[in-house]
Amino acid sequence: LVMMGSGEGRYAEFLMRAESQFKGRVVGYVGFSPEMEHKIIAGADILIMPSKYEPCGLPQMYAQRYGTIPVVHATGGLKDSVVQYNPFANKTLNEDIGTGWQFTAPDEGGVRFGLWNALHTYKHYRESWQELMRNAMAKDFSWELSAKKYEQVMRWAKMDSPFINPWPFQ
Repeated sequence: LVMMGSGEGRYAEFLMRAESQFKGRVVGYVGFSPEMEHKIIAGADILIMPSKYEPCGLPQMYAQRYGTIPVVHATGGLKDSVVQYNPFANKTLNEDIGTGWQFTAPDEGGVRFGLWNALHTYKHYRESWQELMRNAMAKDFSWELSAKKYEQVMRWAKMDSPFINPWPFQ
């Protein structure tokens, strides 16, 4: 387990105690460095992001590019950029198997749900895990794709004139 970040002192202290108690199994990095962030994400199998609020979020996108599977709270940019894993996707119908796991409650139960599913798949369904990694690495987060989607929304907006009803009780 590798953890990085800054925040409340009690969590930093907990992390330091865990690191000393479980030498070689838990590593804590209190603070933030973009270089260290990329090294940690690139070297991990799973990235957990239980953020209560996340307007955009880049780590889950980096993770997918590196083949690290994200387990995220379904909020904001996390919800938009991580596709829920679907082991029953029909590949002949070109259905997406997903790129990671989402959980709806940013609490212990939510994190347990996402992490249990990820670890269960990692441990018992290695071929599915490899496919999930390939799918995540193939995900396109480019500005070119975003611009095309934006243009499509603008075309749809121009298709019909807006409905205007200044007197809703008529």
